[in-house]
Amino acid sequence: MNPAAVTLRVAAPALALPQLSSRVPRTVVPGRLAAANAAVSRFLIEGGAIHECDIPPTCEDSLRACEQALDRWVKRQIGPLHCLRPGFALHVIDEHGHHPALSGGDKAPVYREIDLYWCEIREHEWPVGKGLETLDAALPNLGRTVLQVLREQSPLVYPLFTPDIACDVASYVYWCGEDNEEAALDMQCEEGDEEAREAMREEMVSRAMLDAAYPEWARRWMGRSKGGRRRGCSLRRAVTEAKTAEARRIAADALALSRLHFDDTFRPDIDGEFIGFGAVLSWSEGDVTTRIYDDLLNLAHQAEYCDRIGEIRIPLDDPGAMGAWQRAMRTRFTAIGLIDRLIHQLSV
Repeated sequence: MNPAAVTLRVAAPALALPQLSSRVPRTVVPGRLAAANAAVSRFLIEGGAIHECDIPPTCEDSLRACEQALDRWVKRQIGPLHCLRPGFALHVIDEHGHHPALSGGDKAPVYREIDLYWCEIREHEWPVGKGLETLDAALPNLGRTVLQVLREQSPLVYPLFTPDIACDVASYVYWCGEDNEEAALDMQCEEGDEEAREAMREEMVSRAMLDAAYPEWARRWMGRSKGGRRRGCSLRRAVTEAKTAEARRIAADALALSRLHFDDTFRPDIDGEFIGFGAVLSWSEGDVTTRIYDDLLNLAHQAEYCDRIGEIRIPLDDPGAMGAWQRAMRTRFTAIGLIDRLIHQLSV
């Protein structure tokens, strides 16, 4: 072989693939939408929801940049979280009440409102039974009192799938709305066929399964006295008298959460099955709670469902409405942080 030829092949430069400048967007927003999206960006900036510097000059989609900036603002307000991962998103609504992306034609859309909503982006199971029982050992009824605070305060802020909800869902999904499986077995099995009846009972979620999974006080809401006070232990007393420092910290967080007040202003318009839960609180890891929750999700996805925790429609002709929403959310952000901390402390 000719050595010169070998040298020539080695020295020949490889063909380089062309590279696009970083200034070239990876996606192209149609011009009719880009102009309208820029108007929404200006609305959010003027309303104080985001800052102009939050939108990069070379951003591919100003609307998505606004959404990301708003999500970052929310995370700063709430602070670091251990268990929950709330996600905030926004869509625009046109003059006909539709999402512009679903509309055809070349005419630029006329935006009327922002549809702002939030939800949990990663539902997770957190076993809290051992932690609650440890609290009861530190001070009688402290565990059940903390659980009750979570049940009372979470629905309007960050709904939790707790053991009592699991029992209600089991009645709805498996038992035809009854307290146990007997009516469902009557419908599915022939009269007198005890063998088929017991075989089916073994395969389904039964009343005995729930009774074995949770103590009685976890399956039912704690009652209140005639004066309206919650039965159980005093959280104020627990902050100073619980046997362990950990129990006292949890009592302090539960007390702080119990003192917050909310209304249903941002409750989502529920159409279909509600599955907007922020976390699944099982009693022990992998117990029947997760099975019931998964079956609820499967049922919900067969038809209409709501997975939003909260939502608000903000008119684009009212710049102050965005700032009003941000101020109204401060108490909820505090509550989300406390709920997250309680779940974390109970499940470690």
